[in-house]
Amino acid sequence: MAYIKYTLLEQRGFSPSKKPPKNINNILSQIELFEMYPKIFALVIKDDRLRARVFMRYQEFYESDSETFRGKGFKWYDYVKYYKEKTKKDYFSYHEDWAGYNIPCDSIESCMKLIPDINYYDLIMFSVIDTIREIVGNDNFYLIGIDQSNGEDPSLIFHEVAHGLYYSSPNYKNKQLKNIERLNPNIRENLSKKISTMGYGENVINDEIQAYLSTGVDYPMTAIKGIKEAQIPFKEVFDSYAGKIKPKKIKIDWSTDLNND
Repeated sequence: MAYIKYTLLEQRGFSPSKKPPKNINNILSQIELFEMYPKIFALVIKDDRLRARVFMRYQEFYESDSETFRGKGFKWYDYVKYYKEKTKKDYFSYHEDWAGYNIPCDSIESCMKLIPDINYYDLIMFSVIDTIREIVGNDNFYLIGIDQSNGEDPSLIFHEVAHGLYYSSPNYKNKQLKNIERLNPNIRENLSKKISTMGYGENVINDEIQAYLSTGVDYPMTAIKGIKEAQIPFKEVFDSYAGKIKPKKIKIDWSTDLNND
């Protein structure tokens, strides 16, 4: 009952505490880490609300459409307040509005240094990053957040992996940037506008264009004239990499930041 109470309070804007709740082991048991592709890791959390809470701060630091939060250290309460005003809802609907998450390591680690109100969701992320760093050392990596790893619905996995490839593979990125340059100007402009209105920052527009065109577009993008044909070269590039997506489960070392004994 206590967890339900705190969950409801969080939806209204209450900031979670740094001290993990008594049921922290149950929470951690819902979280799995996979290496999907070399240097591309997926944190798999089936519960939409939990997944959103773990990723929200880092995702908005990376690509918020608000300069108040993008690249800045911010308090949990301040973002919740802003988001509720933005969505015109009386509760925090972030977990309903966003399904997948994708963040490069340098952005996550920059965010970690600027957090003014660390909570136990941050401690969860810290342990995940510590675990990945033990594997990759000082190399760059990419972290995605999804609800499944085995391809039950591959569209979300592929979309987020496309972001990971754009960051981690210069060859992939160069090919997709050339495809973007070849896009019909009207299609490119319409895509950019629609992506911006969805809440993405200007710094990730090209990345979002290639991810959507590589792995599938939704309405209202499907209404853009010529969009179906425009996807072909992007999908060809992505498909040449997709066969190498082979999830390998990684045990998360929770002891680095969470005392869950």
